[in-house]
Amino acid sequence: MFKKRKARLQAELHEDLAAALRDADPEVRGKAAGDTAETAELGWALRELALAMAREQSVDEPFDSLAGAFAVALRRDRAIRERTEAVFAAHLDDPEEFLREWTALTADLGGAPALSEISPDARDDARGRLRQIRDHDWTAQGLAHAGRPDSFAYEVRFGVAVTLACIVVRRAVPLPADEAERLRAAARDALAKALPLAPGGPERTDVLTELAEQPEDESWTDRARCCLLIDEALSLCDDADPDRVALGVEALSAVLLFNGVFRSDRIRETLDRLAAGPSDAVALSELLCCYERLHMDEPLEAPPLPLFLDALRHADARVRSAAAEGLDPMAEGSPSEGDAVDALVDLLEHDADLGVRVSAARTLAGLVCAEERNSWATFDALQRHADSPVPEIRALSLRDALKRGTPDAYDRLLRELEPSDVHWEFLSAYSYAAMRHDFRLSPDIRPRLVERLEHLRSSGWSDRCEDPDAYPDPEDRAEMLDEILRDLRADA
Repeated sequence: MFKKRKARLQAELHEDLAAALRDADPEVRGKAAGDTAETAELGWALRELALAMAREQSVDEPFDSLAGAFAVALRRDRAIRERTEAVFAAHLDDPEEFLREWTALTADLGGAPALSEISPDARDDARGRLRQIRDHDWTAQGLAHAGRPDSFAYEVRFGVAVTLACIVVRRAVPLPADEAERLRAAARDALAKALPLAPGGPERTDVLTELAEQPEDESWTDRARCCLLIDEALSLCDDADPDRVALGVEALSAVLLFNGVFRSDRIRETLDRLAAGPSDAVALSELLCCYERLHMDEPLEAPPLPLFLDALRHADARVRSAAAEGLDPMAEGSPSEGDAVDALVDLLEHDADLGVRVSAARTLAGLVCAEERNSWATFDALQRHADSPVPEIRALSLRDALKRGTPDAYDRLLRELEPSDVHWEFLSAYSYAAMRHDFRLSPDIRPRLVERLEHLRSSGWSDRCEDPDAYPDPEDRAEMLDEILRDLRADA
């Protein structure tokens, strides 16, 4: 009789938790996930959690709670935990096989069917997530430096890996056919509206920005939506009409700017083909921006440095500026590093266009040169502009000085922060320096820096910007100021 009562209570618990995992309230689903992971019948818990993740609509909570609870349940059984470890360890450099093995594991536990075919989009997403997993001490031998499976360090790293794997699978679900067709039609309408507008002009930029910007509410289908937009842009790039090709490059640049990089192989093939032919100034500048965004996402094999170096001498300032910006970090450690530094220094010193000079200074301040000669050349060039009348260039000179720890760097920073209309680039210069792992701020500087920043905040600095629609807007400026003050007080 006792066994029957226990079985009945267990069945009732399972029924209640299963209902809670489907509840409309995300807090209820999140709490139910944690309770489910701890139930006595592990097989039932693993199945319900795997199924709950496959249908969860939220990209934040309770999805994170569901994935965390799933990780807890996976660790409870040694054999399941070791199989899970093996899936990650054996396939850190093979995203397709990783997805096959991971989804086979979750299918065996009662979740959604295993993936038999891996789309290029899912493969690329998995490749990026596996890089993140390696950054959390996963190796071909398993988790390194994490201690015993019941240690906190192990639990955190194991949980991160499981969560990232679950995210890849959830984002790989394709758009429903009717939704895909609706989005495709809307994209084509927007591109048709943009075509007659002036290339690179504000009206065309507004149309492409509205098309490319991410929806306000995140969704698991955002990645599929972005890939659809990339397909439409690449289709224009393949057109015989040069005007449509130019629009395709502009659209592609906008999508990559607002959404990140997907379908990188197809994009690289298209860019290389277009780079081999003639382009007008607007199309060439956007082409360079596309290469830069690909390289920032994942360093390109054989980056097109000759194209960028040639573009530094282009007659159009827009092209020169895009080429200068793209050389950080593309030129770092390359055989062309010295040529790039020399050309950027020449632009900073002599270019007639102020925007180009600022772009050159920004890249010189950001470069981490492999050769000492090049490093000193960037330092010397930027220090020659420590008293530039252009605040952006002066701030970038200061950014380099803070990075290198020059003796007068903080006196310069405090002096620049005295006026109530200080340029935001000076705050950015400090933020870049503070991100370095070897950053140290002397105790005598900290209170003076806090005092200056508090004065800026009380003076209404955040609301004083020339263009409220440009970056940084008042909200961005306030966030920048608050973040620096918060970090300064936390480190005190």
